[in-house]
Amino acid sequence: MTVRINAKPLAGFDRPIDMLIDCHRRIEHFLDVIVRVVERYAGQPLDAEGRRALAAAQQYFATSAPKHTADKEQSLFPRLQSVGAITVETNEMLEQLRQVHHISDELHGRIDTLLQQWLATEESLPDDLLAMLRTDLAALKDHYAAHISVEEEQIFPSAAKALSASQLREMGTEMRSRRGLDGEG
Repeated sequence: MTVRINAKPLAGFDRPIDMLIDCHRRIEHFLDVIVRVVERYAGQPLDAEGRRALAAAQQYFATSAPKHTADKEQSLFPRLQSVGAITVETNEMLEQLRQVHHISDELHGRIDTLLQQWLATEESLPDDLLAMLRTDLAALKDHYAAHISVEEEQIFPSAAKALSASQLREMGTEMRSRRGLDGEG
């Protein structure tokens, strides 16, 4: 179960919308890693491979995923709202997506707590906690599927049409800065 955290993105900061889509693929990947580990090790202790996979996924969700949320909430959504070219429905979707981000945070918090409990022991995760973990993972997976669909099918195409090249460059610069990167690359 090979997991790469710092793999080079498919898109760069010069294409911020594509970079957001690339991030969605990473979110799906790391969520799938957690699901696969839970299924593979259900009822048994984690071995080194399972521990590494969970640690990589947890690291991604703790460090990179919040930057992705900030990319949207601080860079994309305000720009979309400022151009005045979006519909009332799109504006309402942006507000709903902000609320959805908070729900994701709550689910991630519960999942992370359960994973930490599992990682802290050399034993299997008790059945009741395993059931809670599976329930929360299923909810998070459904949650992300709907959320990603709305963004990729409605919000991102609207942004690509409504935002100027200058606004997209500014957005890319902000995304780069959010990651502590200077200059190109």
